[in-house]
Amino acid sequence: MITLERLEEILDESPESKHTDRHMAALILLRDRIPYDVCKSIIIGADHDKVFLCEVEYALPYISEADAYILSASRCFIEDDCFSMFV
Repeated sequence: MITLERLEEILDESPESKHTDRHMAALILLRDRIPYDVCKSIIIGADHDKVFLCEVEYALPYISEADAYILSASRCFIEDDCFSMFV
């Protein structure tokens, strides 16, 4: 488990993505880590060029620091208590 503070530090680093499909990398990681009964839908909304993913509080118990680096490489950030990314 990772703390919210450490997650925010890692996401602020945001290195260039090594994944050819960075959006899918983040979606697959979150779906693989977070049990379905905790978060039934990883994508919870969209606004023009931004997708809102699951709430961070649901993910924290299930993601590691290594996972946070993958999310960072996928250009995820936290907005309105949710993982978000531009598409």
